[in-house]
Amino acid sequence: MTDSDALPPPDDDILAAELALGLLEGAEAEEAARRLAGDPGFAQSVRDWQEVLAVLADGLTPVMAPARARQRIREALGHGAPPLSQDPNPRRPWWRGPFGVLLALLIAGAAAAFLWG
Repeated sequence: MTDSDALPPPDDDILAAELALGLLEGAEAEEAARRLAGDPGFAQSVRDWQEVLAVLADGLTPVMAPARARQRIREALGHGAPPLSQDPNPRRPWWRGPFGVLLALLIAGAAAAFLWG
């Protein structure tokens, strides 16, 4: 057996990298997950990619995205307004509730009684 026989085919290596990055979706992701559970060589390839990517991520410093970018992401996800920019339980003014209706009826009754009598 030569060294070239021990290496996985290039397609397997690319698939393992995509799985490690979380880029697979749908049937392709399901197939890769089944293969991950049943193929030790493929599982090792995925672990190798995870280690390589983890080393690359160690040197990164988290940076907050600009407000414009966060707002565009929210809009793309269907959330136009920033979270909690609007009160989820807005309070109505007192004159628009039952007390306001009762007061309006009392005033109308008093005006009718004054004008009638």
